[in-house]
Amino acid sequence: MDDRQTYNRGERKEFDKKSLPIRRVAKVTKGGKRLRFSTVVVVGDHNGKVGVGLGRGVDVRSAVEKGERIATKSMKRIELIGDTIPHEITYKYGAAQVLLRPARTGTGVIAGSSVRTVLELAGIDSVYGKILGTPEPNANAYCTFEALKALRNGRVLRKMSKMRERIEVKKEIDEEKKKKAAKRKSKEKKTDRNTDRNKVNRRR
Repeated sequence: MDDRQTYNRGERKEFDKKSLPIRRVAKVTKGGKRLRFSTVVVVGDHNGKVGVGLGRGVDVRSAVEKGERIATKSMKRIELIGDTIPHEITYKYGAAQVLLRPARTGTGVIAGSSVRTVLELAGIDSVYGKILGTPEPNANAYCTFEALKALRNGRVLRKMSKMRERIEVKKEIDEEKKKKAAKRKSKEKKTDRNTDRNKVNRRR
């Protein structure tokens, strides 16, 4: 039991965390107003692993700690090629929508708000990011996290490109077959018309 706790503590120290703007929520009860705090915490190792978690508590410290625990549990390995993402992706999460585009080495993280926070903690150093939906930072953080999880690796992309090539070749073959069939039908119609004309001429 003690070994597992020390391992978890050591594991947490490897990750960096950043908390987004803290919100204060007041709940009116018979005894008066009760204040609670909520914040979204982003955790990452700057090497392809990142997680996002929402924490709530009676004070700021408990909210941040809870968000950190949830973010650490939700951490996922992101598919990267060098210091950028393997392909362009547009992802929608609720009212938030984010566009991520790969960039050349040395470009830097061209993104703002919570999108930049998630990308930096994931270890992505060269990427273009754009917010297409709501400017709400918490929603954009979750949207960016889901977009990164939806990225495909190079092997899958190669298989997808091969499948697309096969589909395109099949479409071309089908179109050629349709054109040939249409030509045959037009020829048959012409021959039928000619035979009908010949019959009429013979009768005359």
